[in-house]
Amino acid sequence: MDALKAAYANGADAVYLGAAAFGARASAGFDPDTLKSAMHLAHLHGKKIYVTVNILVKDQELDDVRKTLSLLRDLHADGVILQDLGLMKICREEFPSLPVHASTQMALHNAAGAEFVKKLGAKRIVLARECTLSDMRRAADTGLEVEAFCHGAMCVSVSGQCLFSSMIGGRSGNRGRCAQPCRLNYTYQGKEGAWLSPRDLCARDHMLDMCLAGVHSFKIEGRLKRPEYVAEVTSIYRKALDQVLSGSFSFATDEENERLRQIFSRGGFTKGYLAGAEDAGIIYEKRVTPEGLVLGNVKNVYKKGGVLLADVALQRDLHNEDGLEAGKQPLRYAGPDVQNGKTATLRLRDALKPGDTVRITDDESQLSRARATYEGTAFDAALPIPFDAYLYAMPGQPVSAFFSDGVHAAHVGGEICQKSENKPLTEEAVRRSFEKTGGTPFVLRDLHTETQNAFFPVSLLNALRREGLEKLALERIENHSVEASEKACFAPSERWNLRRRLIVSTPHFSDLEKMLENGADAVIFAPEDYTEKALSPLLSRFPKDAYLALPVQCSDETLSFLHRITQEYRIPVVLSSPGQMGLAWHRAICGEDIPVMNMETVNLLSHLGYSSCTFSREMKGEQIKRMSAAPAECILPVYGRTRLMVLNHCPMRTLKGMKANRHLCTLCERGCGTKGTFLTDRMGVSYPLVPIHLKETCLVQLYAAAPLNLSEKLQGHKDVSWLVHFTTENEEERQHILRHFAALRKGETPSPLREKGVLGRYTDGVL
Repeated sequence: MDALKAAYANGADAVYLGAAAFGARASAGFDPDTLKSAMHLAHLHGKKIYVTVNILVKDQELDDVRKTLSLLRDLHADGVILQDLGLMKICREEFPSLPVHASTQMALHNAAGAEFVKKLGAKRIVLARECTLSDMRRAADTGLEVEAFCHGAMCVSVSGQCLFSSMIGGRSGNRGRCAQPCRLNYTYQGKEGAWLSPRDLCARDHMLDMCLAGVHSFKIEGRLKRPEYVAEVTSIYRKALDQVLSGSFSFATDEENERLRQIFSRGGFTKGYLAGAEDAGIIYEKRVTPEGLVLGNVKNVYKKGGVLLADVALQRDLHNEDGLEAGKQPLRYAGPDVQNGKTATLRLRDALKPGDTVRITDDESQLSRARATYEGTAFDAALPIPFDAYLYAMPGQPVSAFFSDGVHAAHVGGEICQKSENKPLTEEAVRRSFEKTGGTPFVLRDLHTETQNAFFPVSLLNALRREGLEKLALERIENHSVEASEKACFAPSERWNLRRRLIVSTPHFSDLEKMLENGADAVIFAPEDYTEKALSPLLSRFPKDAYLALPVQCSDETLSFLHRITQEYRIPVVLSSPGQMGLAWHRAICGEDIPVMNMETVNLLSHLGYSSCTFSREMKGEQIKRMSAAPAECILPVYGRTRLMVLNHCPMRTLKGMKANRHLCTLCERGCGTKGTFLTDRMGVSYPLVPIHLKETCLVQLYAAAPLNLSEKLQGHKDVSWLVHFTTENEEERQHILRHFAALRKGETPSPLREKGVLGRYTDGVL
């Protein structure tokens, strides 16, 4: 609640927050009582609240989700932010008064994605952080409200497409419990560093550009941040947006930039993908914790009375209670304020040496100023609600008082006025009483009284004021308007597909015919190069039962190219993003990047004409058995390395310190790029990196160290199709593994996968 107040007091028009059970930050959710208090506070002040229900939901959780959505409807939430397609269906059918926002967890990057969620009834799209200004402009041109992140922490993987935390530790980011393995150190090409840790985004100086691109809402990442952070960052962006709206935009001052860096930053900031940052301009491998600003340098270190001390030459002011970092030791300064240019003495726990840098990580003067904007009466002062009052008081008649904010009104009264014997009621006395609004945000603006020789006690005047303002507050809360959607119905179509197939995915085009000849019912070509030069020679040679897997992320231009060639050559596709459903394909199935975790999602996909879908790799055995009763082709991944992340930065270019001209990069072509390299964690486990080449850029896929292998657990899962997914296996391994699963599919006893040393290490995922 303090963070909520800090946001509103410093100029936020809206706050997004999580319901306790179903938000993508499970530890930062509001319980129902606190949520109600937050909603009332917001609506009293004419502010908005958007609630995140942006996780993937299991079938057995749907009744509880409905209860949450029912609560949000009754509280007049201004929007609900969703990732799960099944929840979008439920919202539109059962809770049409709840405006739907498509979460950044849906990984929507382009106009096709905006068109798709608009078709489903979304009011707003929260674009992926990887979007450029051009992407934003195209999405806004669809007429959908576009929301974009402008400040704060960034996920290194495409949001909603990260399984790293889930697969290595059982804590799913898609279920609100990410353990942030991206903020750990890894070894890459012999050098240790936080190669998956992005700098925080700071788009303060690009607010005008974003406005011109059609961005409707600017989103500050503030979940799990302290209220002082929320206050500082919000106030600076409020000022910037006001400058844009008044036609007087200017870049941030040095003082504003310093405040932003001091309150929280990792290696400074990145201007983000929206402004063209790349690789080493995104990642800061040296540390993952906030570093604050340089306080000064150590002059000398000595002992006095058995205490280890250091004299530090200051480059900025030092205050009592400031948090410091000296070497690797955190300190809390206790002592008199010391001015910039002077020398301060610090008590140490560990030794330092002359010349060492001391940083200030918590500036107590900054934190105190931030707290002063929202604590106690400061919050009401920051968001005053002017009201007008009218009082009618005549002897022998009931007193009557009206209170209005110009839109809402409240009437109170009923007590009979007495005739005054010596001290009649005056407008000045009424004003003194009605101005006593302490403890509320209300401020008397205009007063009109109609009274003549009447007596009315001050205590009753005060009671009238209290009751009238309470009623006015209730009117503001209960009559808060929310733009409702039309009720929708997504009835399943009759285009069910009950095939049960063995499907093989491979990055090698030469495999396709051989796989079909050796037991595969269908094959998926998942190329590592989607450029026209690479694909064009292959188009006329696609086998009959071969699909082209689309990239999980691409520009509108690349998507348009892929759409054109697959239509022309009548090639079926595997969709890899919900946004790709915004186009009509020759024939399509939904791949595992369109996550399916409940029957409502299956029914929606069926309504949209998709008769095949792929189970999420985060589904457990009992869920799979329950879902396999769906009257559609459900595809279960049974073998292959799980893709843990989709990266928009290139680790090799980052290692080399490269920050620009990535579209001209030829490192992989020259054999010295990311292809074939690994990230190795502190336990010595190595994760392969596989680049995907697009016309506009490259994506880098981070794969699991060991392939999934469910061959010994498939006895109860023969009523679904199986997906064998190849990535780094050699040709001998691929053929051996295919024969193994083909035999299993026929009910035969296959030769073991471990023979001849073929891939001796596996995982059964979360099954």
